[in-house]
Amino acid sequence: MRVNKLRGIVLFLFMALFLTKPASAEGAFGVAPLNTNKDLLKNYVDGYSIHIPKNSKVTCDGNYYKTEITYADTSVKVFIEDSTGKNFSFADYEYYSLKGLRDNQSEYEVLYDGVQPTAIGDFHAYQFNRQKLSRVPNDKNHYLIMIKELGNNRSVTFMIKSESAINKSEVLSMVGTFKTDVEKKNVEIVPVKQSITTDSRGNIQAGRTLSAKTAQLYYNDFLTNGNTKWGIFVQDFWRNTTMSDIENKIDSKFSYALLYHSFSFNNEQIREAIDYCKTWNKSLELTFQTDKVDGKNQIYSVLNGERDDYFREMAKIIKEEEHPTLFRIGNEMNGDWCSYSAWNTGLDSDIYTSFYEYIYKIFEEEGANPYILYVFNPNGRNFPNFKYNDESMYRPKEDHYDILGLTLYNTGTYYSDELWESFDQLYTKLYNDSLKMYEKPMMITEFACSTTGGDKVEWTRDMLQKLNTKYPKIKVAIWFNGTDLDASGNPARVYKIDEPAEVLDVFRAYIK
Repeated sequence: MRVNKLRGIVLFLFMALFLTKPASAEGAFGVAPLNTNKDLLKNYVDGYSIHIPKNSKVTCDGNYYKTEITYADTSVKVFIEDSTGKNFSFADYEYYSLKGLRDNQSEYEVLYDGVQPTAIGDFHAYQFNRQKLSRVPNDKNHYLIMIKELGNNRSVTFMIKSESAINKSEVLSMVGTFKTDVEKKNVEIVPVKQSITTDSRGNIQAGRTLSAKTAQLYYNDFLTNGNTKWGIFVQDFWRNTTMSDIENKIDSKFSYALLYHSFSFNNEQIREAIDYCKTWNKSLELTFQTDKVDGKNQIYSVLNGERDDYFREMAKIIKEEEHPTLFRIGNEMNGDWCSYSAWNTGLDSDIYTSFYEYIYKIFEEEGANPYILYVFNPNGRNFPNFKYNDESMYRPKEDHYDILGLTLYNTGTYYSDELWESFDQLYTKLYNDSLKMYEKPMMITEFACSTTGGDKVEWTRDMLQKLNTKYPKIKVAIWFNGTDLDASGNPARVYKIDEPAEVLDVFRAYIK
Protein backbone atom coordinates (compact mmCIF):
# COMPACT_ATOMS: atom_id res chain seq x y z
CA MET A 1 0.00 0.00 0.00
CA ARG A 2 2.84 2.39 0.87
CA VAL A 3 4.47 1.85 -2.57
CA ASN A 4 1.17 2.52 -4.39
CA LYS A 5 0.64 5.72 -2.41
CA LEU A 6 4.15 6.89 -3.25
CA ARG A 7 3.59 6.17 -6.93
CA GLY A 8 0.37 8.18 -6.78
CA ILE A 9 2.15 11.17 -5.25
CA VAL A 10 4.92 11.04 -7.84
CA LEU A 11 2.40 10.79 -10.68
CA PHE A 12 0.44 13.75 -9.30
CA LEU A 13 3.57 15.91 -9.07
CA PHE A 14 4.67 14.85 -12.56
CA MET A 15 1.29 15.83 -14.03
CA ALA A 16 1.24 19.15 -12.21
CA LEU A 17 4.77 19.94 -13.39
CA PHE A 18 4.11 19.19 -17.05
CA LEU A 19 0.54 20.47 -17.28
CA THR A 20 0.23 22.22 -20.62
CA LYS A 21 -1.00 25.76 -20.98
CA PRO A 22 -4.81 25.92 -20.83
CA ALA A 23 -6.81 26.86 -23.94
CA SER A 24 -7.52 30.26 -22.45
CA ALA A 25 -6.16 32.43 -19.66
CA GLU A 26 -9.19 31.51 -17.61
CA GLY A 27 -8.21 27.84 -17.68
CA ALA A 28 -11.15 25.99 -19.23
CA PHE A 29 -9.17 22.78 -19.49
CA GLY A 30 -5.75 21.27 -18.99
CA VAL A 31 -3.81 18.43 -20.59
CA ALA A 32 -1.07 16.44 -18.85
CA PRO A 33 1.08 13.47 -19.89
CA LEU A 34 -0.34 10.16 -18.70
CA ASN A 35 1.97 7.59 -20.29
CA THR A 36 3.88 7.10 -23.52
CA ASN A 37 0.70 6.82 -25.60
CA LYS A 38 -1.90 8.85 -23.75
CA ASP A 39 -2.52 12.26 -22.23
CA LEU A 40 -5.04 13.13 -19.54
CA LEU A 41 -7.56 15.84 -20.45
CA LYS A 42 -9.33 17.61 -17.61
CA ASN A 43 -12.31 19.82 -18.42
CA TYR A 44 -12.85 22.31 -15.58
CA VAL A 45 -16.07 23.78 -16.98
CA ASP A 46 -18.06 20.53 -17.18
CA GLY A 47 -16.07 18.63 -14.56
CA TYR A 48 -14.74 15.54 -16.30
CA SER A 49 -11.55 13.82 -17.32
CA ILE A 50 -10.73 11.49 -20.19
CA HIS A 51 -7.67 9.76 -21.61
CA ILE A 52 -6.83 11.00 -25.12
CA PRO A 53 -4.21 10.04 -27.72
CA LYS A 54 -0.79 11.57 -27.12
CA ASN A 55 -0.33 15.07 -28.57
CA SER A 56 -3.97 15.50 -29.53
CA LYS A 57 -5.09 19.05 -30.29
CA VAL A 58 -7.73 20.18 -27.79
CA THR A 59 -9.96 23.23 -28.27
CA CYS A 60 -13.06 24.73 -26.69
CA ASP A 61 -15.62 27.03 -28.27
CA GLY A 62 -15.98 30.54 -26.87
CA ASN A 63 -18.92 29.55 -24.67
CA TYR A 64 -17.20 26.34 -23.45
CA TYR A 65 -20.12 24.18 -24.56
CA LYS A 66 -17.97 21.98 -26.77
CA THR A 67 -14.58 20.39 -26.22
CA GLU A 68 -13.01 19.04 -29.41
CA ILE A 69 -10.17 16.52 -29.46
CA THR A 70 -8.38 16.15 -32.80
CA TYR A 71 -5.81 13.48 -33.62
CA ALA A 72 -4.64 11.86 -36.88
CA ASP A 73 -7.63 12.17 -39.26
CA THR A 74 -10.25 12.02 -36.48
CA SER A 75 -12.02 14.58 -34.32
CA VAL A 76 -14.10 13.93 -31.20
CA LYS A 77 -16.53 16.53 -29.90
CA VAL A 78 -17.68 16.16 -26.29
CA PHE A 79 -20.88 17.79 -25.04
CA ILE A 80 -22.17 17.65 -21.47
CA GLU A 81 -25.88 18.42 -21.50
CA ASP A 82 -27.53 19.54 -18.26
CA SER A 83 -31.32 19.71 -18.45
CA THR A 84 -31.77 21.19 -14.96
CA GLY A 85 -34.33 23.96 -15.19
CA LYS A 86 -34.98 23.26 -18.86
CA ASN A 87 -38.11 21.88 -20.45
CA PHE A 88 -36.65 18.56 -21.58
CA SER A 89 -35.50 15.30 -20.03
CA PHE A 90 -32.72 12.97 -21.05
CA ALA A 91 -35.31 10.84 -22.85
CA ASP A 92 -36.39 13.92 -24.83
CA TYR A 93 -32.78 14.78 -25.64
CA GLU A 94 -31.93 11.29 -26.80
CA TYR A 95 -35.14 10.84 -28.78
CA TYR A 96 -35.02 14.17 -30.59
CA SER A 97 -31.30 13.95 -31.37
CA LEU A 98 -31.74 10.47 -32.82
CA LYS A 99 -34.83 11.66 -34.70
CA GLY A 100 -32.69 14.28 -36.44
CA LEU A 101 -30.37 11.51 -37.59
CA ARG A 102 -33.09 9.06 -38.54
CA ASP A 103 -35.18 11.62 -40.42
CA ASN A 104 -32.27 12.28 -42.77
CA GLN A 105 -31.29 8.69 -43.52
CA SER A 106 -31.71 9.18 -47.27
CA GLU A 107 -28.45 11.17 -47.15
CA TYR A 108 -26.51 8.54 -45.23
CA GLU A 109 -25.29 4.97 -45.23
CA VAL A 110 -26.38 3.84 -41.76
CA LEU A 111 -24.03 1.26 -40.28
CA TYR A 112 -25.47 0.87 -36.79
CA ASP A 113 -28.30 2.22 -34.64
CA GLY A 114 -28.51 0.63 -31.20
CA VAL A 115 -26.88 -0.07 -27.85
CA GLN A 116 -23.10 0.15 -27.59
CA PRO A 117 -21.49 -1.36 -24.44
CA THR A 118 -18.38 0.40 -23.06
CA ALA A 119 -16.25 0.20 -19.93
CA ILE A 120 -18.44 2.87 -18.31
CA GLY A 121 -21.79 1.41 -19.33
CA ASP A 122 -24.12 1.34 -22.30
CA PHE A 123 -24.45 4.19 -24.80
CA HIS A 124 -26.86 4.58 -27.65
CA ALA A 125 -24.69 4.63 -30.77
CA TYR A 126 -25.56 5.79 -34.26
CA GLN A 127 -22.89 5.18 -36.90
CA PHE A 128 -23.18 6.37 -40.49
CA ASN A 129 -21.29 7.61 -43.52
CA ARG A 130 -22.23 10.31 -46.01
CA GLN A 131 -20.79 11.27 -49.38
CA LYS A 132 -17.34 12.87 -49.46
CA LEU A 133 -17.64 16.62 -50.07
CA SER A 134 -15.10 17.82 -52.62
CA ARG A 135 -15.11 21.45 -51.47
CA VAL A 136 -14.43 20.67 -47.80
CA PRO A 137 -10.70 20.27 -47.13
CA ASN A 138 -9.94 16.99 -45.34
CA ASP A 139 -13.65 16.23 -45.17
CA LYS A 140 -14.56 13.89 -42.33
CA ASN A 141 -17.53 11.95 -43.68
CA HIS A 142 -17.50 8.92 -41.35
CA TYR A 143 -19.53 9.48 -38.16
CA LEU A 144 -20.22 7.84 -34.83
CA ILE A 145 -22.61 9.53 -32.39
CA MET A 146 -22.72 8.14 -28.82
CA ILE A 147 -25.16 9.33 -26.12
CA LYS A 148 -25.34 8.31 -22.45
CA GLU A 149 -27.25 9.48 -19.37
CA LEU A 150 -24.98 10.40 -16.44
CA GLY A 151 -27.57 11.07 -13.74
CA ASN A 152 -28.47 14.30 -11.95
CA ASN A 153 -30.08 15.61 -15.16
CA ARG A 154 -26.78 15.33 -17.03
CA SER A 155 -25.77 13.38 -20.11
CA VAL A 156 -22.69 13.08 -22.29
CA THR A 157 -22.59 13.01 -26.08
CA PHE A 158 -19.53 12.04 -28.11
CA MET A 159 -19.59 13.07 -31.76
CA ILE A 160 -16.78 11.31 -33.59
CA LYS A 161 -15.98 11.87 -37.24
CA SER A 162 -13.08 10.83 -39.41
CA GLU A 163 -11.70 11.10 -42.94
CA SER A 164 -11.51 7.29 -43.09
CA ALA A 165 -13.41 4.45 -41.46
CA ILE A 166 -13.62 5.10 -37.73
CA ASN A 167 -11.29 3.06 -35.57
CA LYS A 168 -14.07 1.95 -33.26
CA SER A 169 -11.91 0.01 -30.81
CA GLU A 170 -9.71 3.08 -30.28
CA VAL A 171 -12.75 5.30 -29.78
CA LEU A 172 -14.43 2.91 -27.35
CA SER A 173 -11.20 2.62 -25.38
CA MET A 174 -11.07 6.41 -25.04
CA VAL A 175 -14.77 6.75 -24.17
CA GLY A 176 -14.34 4.07 -21.53
CA THR A 177 -11.95 6.32 -19.56
CA PHE A 178 -14.46 9.15 -19.22
CA LYS A 179 -15.03 10.16 -15.57
CA THR A 180 -16.94 13.00 -13.90
CA ASP A 181 -14.20 13.42 -11.30
CA VAL A 182 -12.96 16.98 -11.84
CA GLU A 183 -13.91 19.94 -9.68
CA LYS A 184 -15.73 22.48 -11.82
CA LYS A 185 -14.70 26.12 -12.16
CA ASN A 186 -16.53 29.21 -13.36
CA VAL A 187 -14.86 30.41 -16.53
CA GLU A 188 -15.66 33.71 -18.23
CA ILE A 189 -16.88 33.67 -21.80
CA VAL A 190 -14.39 34.93 -24.38
CA PRO A 191 -16.27 37.47 -26.54
CA VAL A 192 -15.96 37.55 -30.32
CA LYS A 193 -13.85 40.55 -31.28
CA GLN A 194 -14.83 43.42 -33.53
CA SER A 195 -12.94 42.90 -36.77
CA ILE A 196 -13.31 46.24 -38.60
CA THR A 197 -12.70 49.72 -37.25
CA THR A 198 -12.92 53.03 -39.11
CA ASP A 199 -12.21 56.67 -38.41
CA SER A 200 -14.86 59.43 -38.44
CA ARG A 201 -14.71 59.66 -42.23
CA GLY A 202 -15.26 55.94 -42.71
CA ASN A 203 -11.62 55.19 -43.47
CA ILE A 204 -10.72 51.68 -42.37
CA GLN A 205 -8.11 51.56 -39.63
CA ALA A 206 -8.16 47.78 -39.17
CA GLY A 207 -9.85 44.83 -40.81
CA ARG A 208 -10.60 43.64 -44.32
CA THR A 209 -10.79 45.94 -47.34
CA LEU A 210 -14.10 47.70 -47.99
CA SER A 211 -15.07 50.15 -50.70
CA ALA A 212 -15.28 53.77 -49.60
CA LYS A 213 -19.11 53.75 -49.72
CA THR A 214 -19.37 50.46 -47.84
CA ALA A 215 -16.94 51.61 -45.15
CA GLN A 216 -18.87 54.86 -44.78
CA LEU A 217 -22.17 53.00 -44.45
CA TYR A 218 -20.65 50.74 -41.82
CA TYR A 219 -19.35 53.71 -39.89
CA ASN A 220 -22.54 55.80 -40.16
CA ASP A 221 -25.10 53.07 -39.49
CA PHE A 222 -23.26 50.63 -37.20
CA LEU A 223 -20.33 52.28 -35.42
CA THR A 224 -21.80 55.60 -34.32
CA ASN A 225 -24.42 56.49 -31.74
CA GLY A 226 -27.85 57.60 -32.86
CA ASN A 227 -31.39 56.45 -33.38
CA THR A 228 -32.09 53.09 -34.96
CA LYS A 229 -32.12 52.94 -38.74
CA TRP A 230 -35.12 51.12 -40.21
CA GLY A 231 -35.75 48.68 -43.01
CA ILE A 232 -38.60 46.51 -44.19
CA PHE A 233 -39.38 43.31 -46.03
CA VAL A 234 -41.85 43.77 -48.86
CA GLN A 235 -42.31 40.93 -51.32
CA ASP A 236 -40.84 41.87 -54.74
CA PHE A 237 -40.44 45.46 -53.54
CA TRP A 238 -38.72 46.58 -56.75
CA ARG A 239 -41.69 45.46 -58.84
CA ASN A 240 -44.49 47.31 -57.02
CA THR A 241 -45.30 50.48 -55.09
CA THR A 242 -45.97 48.84 -51.72
CA MET A 243 -42.80 50.12 -50.05
CA SER A 244 -43.26 53.69 -51.21
CA ASP A 245 -46.94 53.56 -50.20
CA ILE A 246 -45.94 52.56 -46.66
CA GLU A 247 -43.23 55.23 -46.57
CA ASN A 248 -45.76 57.88 -47.56
CA LYS A 249 -48.11 56.77 -44.79
CA ILE A 250 -45.44 56.92 -42.08
CA ASP A 251 -43.82 60.05 -43.57
CA SER A 252 -40.38 58.45 -43.44
CA LYS A 253 -38.03 56.55 -45.75
CA PHE A 254 -36.63 53.11 -45.00
CA SER A 255 -32.86 52.74 -45.16
CA TYR A 256 -32.86 49.00 -45.88
CA ALA A 257 -34.85 46.54 -47.99
CA LEU A 258 -34.82 42.79 -47.34
CA LEU A 259 -34.56 40.19 -50.11
CA TYR A 260 -34.76 36.42 -49.63
CA HIS A 261 -32.85 34.49 -52.28
CA SER A 262 -32.37 30.80 -53.05
CA PHE A 263 -31.69 28.41 -55.89
CA SER A 264 -35.37 28.78 -56.83
CA PHE A 265 -34.68 32.27 -58.18
CA ASN A 266 -32.68 33.71 -61.03
CA ASN A 267 -29.75 35.80 -59.84
CA GLU A 268 -30.97 38.74 -61.90
CA GLN A 269 -33.43 39.54 -59.13
CA ILE A 270 -30.43 40.56 -57.02
CA ARG A 271 -29.40 43.09 -59.66
CA GLU A 272 -32.95 44.41 -59.92
CA ALA A 273 -33.24 44.74 -56.14
CA ILE A 274 -29.88 46.53 -55.85
CA ASP A 275 -30.78 48.87 -58.73
CA TYR A 276 -33.96 49.82 -56.88
CA CYS A 277 -31.95 50.46 -53.71
CA LYS A 278 -29.45 52.61 -55.61
CA THR A 279 -32.29 54.68 -57.11
CA TRP A 280 -34.08 55.21 -53.79
CA ASN A 281 -31.02 55.62 -51.54
CA LYS A 282 -31.33 52.33 -49.68
CA SER A 283 -29.15 49.31 -49.03
CA LEU A 284 -30.11 45.72 -49.61
CA GLU A 285 -30.12 43.06 -46.92
CA LEU A 286 -29.55 40.00 -49.10
CA THR A 287 -30.42 36.67 -47.49
CA PHE A 288 -29.45 33.37 -49.06
CA GLN A 289 -31.04 30.10 -47.91
CA THR A 290 -30.83 26.49 -49.07
CA ASP A 291 -33.53 23.87 -48.73
CA LYS A 292 -34.31 20.18 -49.09
CA VAL A 293 -35.59 19.11 -52.49
CA ASP A 294 -36.83 15.58 -53.16
CA GLY A 295 -35.31 14.46 -49.87
CA LYS A 296 -31.87 15.83 -50.72
CA ASN A 297 -30.21 18.59 -48.73
CA GLN A 298 -28.92 21.30 -51.08
CA ILE A 299 -26.13 22.25 -48.70
CA TYR A 300 -24.31 19.05 -49.63
CA SER A 301 -24.51 19.90 -53.34
CA VAL A 302 -22.99 23.32 -52.57
CA LEU A 303 -20.10 21.71 -50.70
CA ASN A 304 -19.62 19.23 -53.51
CA GLY A 305 -18.98 22.04 -56.00
CA GLU A 306 -22.24 21.62 -57.89
CA ARG A 307 -23.41 25.23 -57.40
CA ASP A 308 -20.19 27.14 -57.99
CA ASP A 309 -21.39 28.93 -61.14
CA TYR A 310 -24.51 30.17 -59.37
CA PHE A 311 -22.54 31.74 -56.52
CA ARG A 312 -19.92 33.20 -58.83
CA GLU A 313 -22.70 34.86 -60.79
CA MET A 314 -24.15 36.27 -57.55
CA ALA A 315 -20.75 37.63 -56.59
CA LYS A 316 -20.14 39.19 -60.01
CA ILE A 317 -23.48 41.02 -59.86
CA ILE A 318 -22.62 42.55 -56.49
CA LYS A 319 -19.17 43.52 -57.71
CA GLU A 320 -20.59 45.13 -60.85
CA GLU A 321 -23.25 47.03 -58.92
CA GLU A 322 -20.66 48.49 -56.49
CA HIS A 323 -23.38 49.25 -53.96
CA PRO A 324 -23.07 48.51 -50.20
CA THR A 325 -24.97 45.29 -49.48
CA LEU A 326 -25.63 43.38 -46.27
CA PHE A 327 -25.33 39.62 -46.76
CA ARG A 328 -26.83 36.92 -44.52
CA ILE A 329 -25.72 33.40 -45.40
CA GLY A 330 -28.15 30.81 -44.05
CA ASN A 331 -29.86 32.76 -41.27
CA GLU A 332 -31.43 31.06 -38.21
CA MET A 333 -29.15 28.05 -38.65
CA ASN A 334 -29.78 27.04 -35.02
CA GLY A 335 -33.42 26.33 -35.87
CA ASP A 336 -34.38 22.84 -36.95
CA TRP A 337 -36.68 24.23 -39.66
CA CYS A 338 -33.55 25.20 -41.62
CA SER A 339 -32.05 22.53 -43.87
CA TYR A 340 -28.56 23.77 -42.96
CA SER A 341 -29.14 23.31 -39.22
CA ALA A 342 -26.99 20.66 -37.53
CA TRP A 343 -30.20 18.80 -36.77
CA ASN A 344 -30.53 18.23 -40.53
CA THR A 345 -26.83 17.54 -41.23
CA GLY A 346 -25.93 14.63 -38.98
CA LEU A 347 -25.78 16.84 -35.84
CA ASP A 348 -22.66 18.37 -37.40
CA SER A 349 -22.56 22.18 -37.17
CA ASP A 350 -19.28 22.14 -39.14
CA ILE A 351 -21.35 21.60 -42.29
CA TYR A 352 -22.84 25.06 -41.84
CA THR A 353 -19.51 26.75 -41.11
CA SER A 354 -17.98 25.06 -44.17
CA PHE A 355 -20.95 26.28 -46.23
CA TYR A 356 -20.56 29.85 -44.97
CA GLU A 357 -16.80 29.95 -45.45
CA TYR A 358 -17.02 28.41 -48.92
CA ILE A 359 -19.43 31.10 -50.12
CA TYR A 360 -17.26 33.77 -48.49
CA LYS A 361 -14.24 32.40 -50.36
CA ILE A 362 -16.04 32.50 -53.73
CA PHE A 363 -17.14 36.09 -53.16
CA GLU A 364 -13.60 37.02 -52.19
CA GLU A 365 -12.22 35.42 -55.35
CA GLU A 366 -14.76 37.28 -57.50
CA GLY A 367 -13.99 40.67 -55.92
CA ALA A 368 -17.42 41.17 -54.32
CA ASN A 369 -16.39 41.39 -50.67
CA PRO A 370 -15.40 45.09 -50.66
CA TYR A 371 -19.10 45.88 -51.27
CA ILE A 372 -20.47 43.50 -48.62
CA LEU A 373 -21.08 43.72 -44.89
CA TYR A 374 -21.50 40.15 -43.65
CA VAL A 375 -24.18 39.43 -41.04
CA PHE A 376 -24.04 36.33 -38.87
CA ASN A 377 -27.63 35.77 -37.81
CA PRO A 378 -28.68 32.90 -35.54
CA ASN A 379 -32.22 32.72 -34.26
CA GLY A 380 -32.57 34.33 -30.86
CA ARG A 381 -33.46 30.95 -29.36
CA ASN A 382 -32.02 27.52 -30.12
CA PHE A 383 -34.45 24.92 -31.47
CA PRO A 384 -33.72 22.33 -30.16
CA ASN A 385 -32.12 23.94 -27.13
CA PHE A 386 -29.21 21.49 -26.99
CA LYS A 387 -25.56 22.50 -26.74
CA TYR A 388 -24.58 20.98 -30.08
CA ASN A 389 -27.18 23.29 -31.63
CA ASP A 390 -26.22 26.43 -29.72
CA GLU A 391 -25.62 29.46 -31.92
CA SER A 392 -21.97 29.50 -30.85
CA MET A 393 -21.41 26.18 -32.69
CA TYR A 394 -22.10 27.92 -36.02
CA ARG A 395 -19.87 30.96 -35.80
CA PRO A 396 -17.77 31.67 -38.89
CA LYS A 397 -14.24 33.03 -38.55
CA GLU A 398 -14.55 36.21 -36.51
CA ASP A 399 -13.06 38.41 -39.25
CA HIS A 400 -15.53 37.00 -41.80
CA TYR A 401 -18.58 38.75 -40.38
CA ASP A 402 -19.07 42.35 -39.44
CA ILE A 403 -22.49 42.48 -37.76
CA LEU A 404 -24.35 40.22 -35.34
CA GLY A 405 -27.93 39.69 -36.44
CA LEU A 406 -30.71 39.18 -33.89
CA THR A 407 -34.09 37.63 -34.70
CA LEU A 408 -37.11 36.99 -32.50
CA TYR A 409 -40.76 37.50 -33.40
CA ASN A 410 -43.82 38.11 -31.25
CA THR A 411 -45.59 35.20 -32.90
CA GLY A 412 -48.87 35.71 -31.06
CA THR A 413 -51.18 32.93 -29.87
CA TYR A 414 -52.62 31.41 -33.06
CA TYR A 415 -50.85 28.17 -32.15
CA SER A 416 -51.52 26.76 -28.67
CA ASP A 417 -47.84 26.36 -27.79
CA GLU A 418 -46.91 29.98 -28.59
CA LEU A 419 -47.11 33.08 -26.40
CA TRP A 420 -47.73 36.78 -26.76
CA GLU A 421 -44.44 38.37 -25.72
CA SER A 422 -43.45 42.00 -25.26
CA PHE A 423 -40.37 43.42 -26.96
CA ASP A 424 -38.49 43.30 -23.66
CA GLN A 425 -39.49 39.69 -23.07
CA LEU A 426 -38.10 38.82 -26.49
CA TYR A 427 -34.96 40.92 -26.59
CA THR A 428 -33.69 41.81 -23.10
CA LYS A 429 -32.02 38.45 -22.41
CA LEU A 430 -30.92 38.02 -26.03
CA TYR A 431 -29.38 41.50 -26.08
CA ASN A 432 -27.61 41.15 -22.73
CA ASP A 433 -26.26 37.71 -23.62
CA SER A 434 -25.05 39.05 -26.97
CA LEU A 435 -23.23 41.92 -25.25
CA LYS A 436 -21.27 39.36 -23.24
CA MET A 437 -20.49 37.15 -26.22
CA TYR A 438 -19.84 39.66 -29.02
CA GLU A 439 -18.07 42.96 -29.46
CA LYS A 440 -19.63 43.45 -32.89
CA PRO A 441 -22.46 45.89 -33.65
CA MET A 442 -25.94 44.40 -33.75
CA MET A 443 -29.02 44.65 -35.90
CA ILE A 444 -32.45 43.06 -35.85
CA THR A 445 -32.40 41.47 -39.27
CA GLU A 446 -36.11 40.64 -39.31
CA PHE A 447 -38.88 40.78 -36.74
CA ALA A 448 -42.50 41.80 -36.30
CA CYS A 449 -45.57 41.45 -34.12
CA SER A 450 -48.56 39.26 -34.94
CA THR A 451 -52.13 40.48 -34.73
CA THR A 452 -53.39 37.50 -32.70
CA GLY A 453 -53.23 37.43 -28.92
CA GLY A 454 -52.77 41.03 -27.85
CA ASP A 455 -52.67 44.71 -28.79
CA LYS A 456 -50.33 45.04 -31.77
CA VAL A 457 -50.55 48.84 -31.77
CA GLU A 458 -49.49 49.12 -28.14
CA TRP A 459 -46.79 46.47 -28.65
CA THR A 460 -45.32 48.55 -31.48
CA ARG A 461 -45.44 51.75 -29.44
CA ASP A 462 -43.66 50.06 -26.54
CA MET A 463 -41.04 48.57 -28.91
CA LEU A 464 -40.26 51.94 -30.48
CA GLN A 465 -39.96 53.60 -27.08
CA LYS A 466 -37.59 50.94 -25.79
CA LEU A 467 -35.41 50.33 -28.85
CA ASN A 468 -33.44 53.58 -28.84
CA THR A 469 -33.14 53.87 -25.06
CA LYS A 470 -32.53 50.34 -23.72
CA TYR A 471 -30.78 48.73 -26.68
CA PRO A 472 -28.20 51.24 -27.97
CA LYS A 473 -26.02 48.66 -29.72
CA ILE A 474 -28.90 47.57 -31.98
CA LYS A 475 -28.21 49.92 -34.86
CA VAL A 476 -30.69 48.73 -37.51
CA ALA A 477 -34.09 47.01 -37.31
CA ILE A 478 -36.03 45.47 -40.19
CA TRP A 479 -39.77 44.81 -40.00
CA PHE A 480 -41.05 41.66 -41.71
CA ASN A 481 -44.12 42.84 -43.61
CA GLY A 482 -45.66 39.47 -44.38
CA THR A 483 -47.99 36.70 -43.22
CA ASP A 484 -47.20 33.14 -42.12
CA LEU A 485 -49.84 30.63 -43.21
CA ASP A 486 -50.89 27.46 -41.41
CA ALA A 487 -50.90 23.99 -42.97
CA SER A 488 -54.29 24.69 -44.57
CA GLY A 489 -53.20 27.98 -46.09
CA ASN A 490 -54.98 30.20 -43.54
CA PRO A 491 -53.32 33.31 -42.05
CA ALA A 492 -51.67 32.21 -38.79
CA ARG A 493 -49.26 35.01 -37.93
CA VAL A 494 -50.19 38.30 -39.57
CA TYR A 495 -47.11 40.50 -39.36
CA LYS A 496 -48.21 43.13 -41.90
CA ILE A 497 -47.18 46.61 -40.83
CA ASP A 498 -50.56 48.05 -41.83
CA GLU A 499 -52.74 45.46 -40.07
CA PRO A 500 -54.19 47.19 -38.21
CA ALA A 501 -53.62 50.54 -39.92
CA GLU A 502 -53.04 52.24 -36.56
CA VAL A 503 -49.60 50.61 -36.43
CA LEU A 504 -48.56 52.98 -39.21
CA ASP A 505 -49.62 55.94 -37.05
CA VAL A 506 -47.29 54.76 -34.31
CA PHE A 507 -44.38 54.47 -36.75
CA ARG A 508 -45.10 57.94 -38.10
CA ALA A 509 -44.98 59.36 -34.58
CA TYR A 510 -41.71 57.69 -33.60
CA ILE A 511 -39.38 57.40 -36.58
CA LYS A 512 -38.03 60.11 -38.83
